[in-house]
Amino acid sequence: MSITTISAYEQLANQLSEQFFKQLQPHIDVSKSVVFCSYGEQTQRCQVWNSSCSYFDDIQQQLVDFLEHQFAITEKLPTFLKFDVAFNIQQENWQDIEQTLKNQFHNNHYRKGMSFDADFNICFLEQELYGKAIIRALSYNTPNFVDEKNLNNGLLRKYPNQQRSIKIADLQQLWTFDTLAVIYEDRQLIPLHSQFTENGMRYQLEPKKQHFKKMIEANAKFLYQHIQSDGRFAYGFFPAYDREIRSYNTVRHCTSVYALLETLAIQSHQACIEKIQSAIDYALQHFYIEKQTELAYMLDGNEATGLDEIKLGANAAAILMLSKYQEMTGDNRYLAYAQRLANGILSMVNETGETTHVLHYPSYEIKEKFRIIYYDGEAALALLRFYQLHTDEKLLQTVKQMFERFITQKYDRYHDHWLSYCTNELTKICPEEKYFQFGLNNYLKHMVFIRNRKTAYATLLEMMMAAYQMVVRIRALGLDQLFEKAHFDDLKKLIEFRAEFQRTGFFYPEVAMYMARPDKVLNAFYVRHDRFRVRIDDQEHNLSGYVAYVQHFENEA
Repeated sequence: MSITTISAYEQLANQLSEQFFKQLQPHIDVSKSVVFCSYGEQTQRCQVWNSSCSYFDDIQQQLVDFLEHQFAITEKLPTFLKFDVAFNIQQENWQDIEQTLKNQFHNNHYRKGMSFDADFNICFLEQELYGKAIIRALSYNTPNFVDEKNLNNGLLRKYPNQQRSIKIADLQQLWTFDTLAVIYEDRQLIPLHSQFTENGMRYQLEPKKQHFKKMIEANAKFLYQHIQSDGRFAYGFFPAYDREIRSYNTVRHCTSVYALLETLAIQSHQACIEKIQSAIDYALQHFYIEKQTELAYMLDGNEATGLDEIKLGANAAAILMLSKYQEMTGDNRYLAYAQRLANGILSMVNETGETTHVLHYPSYEIKEKFRIIYYDGEAALALLRFYQLHTDEKLLQTVKQMFERFITQKYDRYHDHWLSYCTNELTKICPEEKYFQFGLNNYLKHMVFIRNRKTAYATLLEMMMAAYQMVVRIRALGLDQLFEKAHFDDLKKLIEFRAEFQRTGFFYPEVAMYMARPDKVLNAFYVRHDRFRVRIDDQEHNLSGYVAYVQHFENEA
């Protein structure tokens, strides 16, 4: 909401004085005081003004003067307004910074701003460094570096009057800094985290479930809007320069529709159903193929080869999508498709429960016996979900055979979220100790990894929420010995931690405003270590985890 009146502007100025600067002063103890104002509209990357001086009181006046000047020019202030004050300013050797960037365990997790001179005449907030791809990598699995071309382009746009350029090879030192910050939203200043992984993300000032419901609703709307008129998703993009991801994937199409269907338990709108139907119809029109009567598969592939693969995971994802549609709407129009696709899965599982992952199309010959562990758990879950709509004992017996193999071959060492989902589902139908024990093993030896993971790895919350529901059932059934093994209190604490931590991968305004098109990324989930990637499956995994939390987690905080 833009500031368009004198009274609203005066209210902001007073809030900055009484709520921001007054609270900051005890925490700022530096010889140089630096203030930043990031401002802009939703359709373009924000601008960042900064000023520095020797006395803390002066930076407040300089900020007020800047805002007054902006207001006088246009008689309003922009939609996005964020304010930062630097602290912990450190002079550092450039070679040390280069090594820090190069040796990050996960890319894009350098969380400080940089000034290229002691007087802060050339400086960038941490969010600018990534929003303009000044710090970047060639791909998610290659080291970060400072891109000289992007640095100088950013310098020219930010400081057009300076006419300066920087040669990386000549750098000897620079000044790094943290900031204390707030964003102005709905007539209030919202404080932001400072330093480390949560840097620049807002504090949660309302009950968790209330906040998460808002995130679900906003992200579901974002994903709905990416269903195009023909039912195909706009697949994804890299937001620093709004570069489209040109590939496509049948599995991700179907699971994204599935996640949108899950959100109908949180919010239900008929217009959403119509868009979801168009996405389902697109999948069936473009990816669904019948080999013979009552036997069907979903096709997948890539741009180079076309739709030349039949994937076990694609059949599973389609069944999950169609089953969830019927569950949420009561409409069985897709039941026959799901039946034929289930037969397709059955044709890829032998009598011992061993799966085949990929077939060639159109020859139907085996291409890859195994491709990725996710397909097995996904296929078992799909058969169980369909079994609950269409009681065919062959479906259940096949899943049991698959589970015997999962147990024998210790699949619980993979800590896979699909295995957690299907174990939870199987124990609803067959509450046997061996299945419960498998479900416990799937997360118990992974808890330290989950606690220490520094990326917003969305499937971890999905895995734990499915396990949580299973453990609650163990307790309800009075299986005390199993329940004691579950470390239930530790699991709950870890769920609380990850549900909060996962917000570090959400495009709140305070992060989105630095990207090329804030309006395109606002309320999206992103993968920070892969160039802030925004892709449809990044949305669906986050949605599924948060929907499960809101629906099932018993602690309200």
